[in-house]
Amino acid sequence: MNRSDYKIDLYLNKKSADGSIMRKIYEYKSQLEEHERNKLNILRKSPLSSACDREVRVNDRYSGEEIKALMFGSNSYLGATIYAPAVKRAIEVTEEYGIGAGGVPLLSGTNIFQNELEFTIAKTKGVDDAIVFSSGFTANIGAIIGLIRPQNLIVHDKLNHASLIDGSLMSGAKMVRYNHNDPKSLEKILAENAKQYPGGILVITDGVFSMDGDIAKLPEIIEIVDKYNALLLIDDAHATGVIGDKGRGSLSYYNITNKKNIIITGTLSKAIGTVGGFIAASQEIIDYLRIFARSNMYSTALPPSVCASSTEVFKMMTSTNIVSQLEKNSSYMRNSLKEKGYNTLNSETAIIPILVKDEVLLTTISKEFLSRGIVVNYIFPPVVSPSKSRIRISMMATHTKDDIDYFLSVIDEIDKKYKIK
Repeated sequence: MNRSDYKIDLYLNKKSADGSIMRKIYEYKSQLEEHERNKLNILRKSPLSSACDREVRVNDRYSGEEIKALMFGSNSYLGATIYAPAVKRAIEVTEEYGIGAGGVPLLSGTNIFQNELEFTIAKTKGVDDAIVFSSGFTANIGAIIGLIRPQNLIVHDKLNHASLIDGSLMSGAKMVRYNHNDPKSLEKILAENAKQYPGGILVITDGVFSMDGDIAKLPEIIEIVDKYNALLLIDDAHATGVIGDKGRGSLSYYNITNKKNIIITGTLSKAIGTVGGFIAASQEIIDYLRIFARSNMYSTALPPSVCASSTEVFKMMTSTNIVSQLEKNSSYMRNSLKEKGYNTLNSETAIIPILVKDEVLLTTISKEFLSRGIVVNYIFPPVVSPSKSRIRISMMATHTKDDIDYFLSVIDEIDKKYKIK
């Protein structure tokens, strides 16, 4: 087995021993120089020289060559980045309405395409109204800092997205975490804290977890949240367009129709294929957050073209069988990997991890996939725990069976060389 001892280690440079700001920057520079000497594409990336489709071209920044590759690392689950009617609509709207909104939503930035998109999102999610944001990250931050004050309590699943954690830190509220996707652990925390925070607890979970690809146990979670009079925030970033009826998300997946005291957040930058984020909830909550979600109040509104093209993708998603095709592709890849003995954890969706554990090994094999014409992602601590380093596959509805079979043959070649199972 051929491998060096170099590994990606972001723990090294999160802080410096003496608290110096610049020292950790210079120490990271040393790690980055070693990264470049090893000709890796983890801390810096070789850029795409094509649209983000199932098949892409990568401009190798070391050799200068253009590499043709299959894309297994994109969040564009439905292949919507190149959906022709959405592209056409974006061009039409840009030509007539310009390249930007020109202001924040509550001053001069709101346009008819934003209103149409917010209506479409609310209808898709089965709630009263929605707000769109510049990203899913700012939507999550806006929901939390808009609603939560230091005298409140936030209860997180241990594997929630970083944006949810950052929003909680910004709110100044006490934050505790329950064991991943464990309703009993959640109930224990709520039972211990409900009297101290009457009506003041927000429970937060991803709908689909971004690193493991599993689905939150929402029926049990909602029952517990209701029991203790808490609010629930569900981040549907990786659920929208992926699970539920026609991609409507995690509540739809469980046929949950009572959405009282539930807030849904999400992004337009994954299955929808554009950029932006959203909050969807009851009219009262949305009316409040339009004013008190600072990342909405103080950020320029999305360009009209982005809103219009996003609406086109939602229409396509809910009127075709494209989500079913994504599910079919994901099941075929996941089941095939399991049969071959790879550890895919508890994945149930288009996100499929392949556990590697050894960070040195993962660093080494990261060069192998691109050389064989595959783009895939490599996940290191602190994004995951040290024992859970992994290859992270993102499936697309546009992948063919031949694409998937080729990936399976490549990973078997790499496993034969490096023993990654």
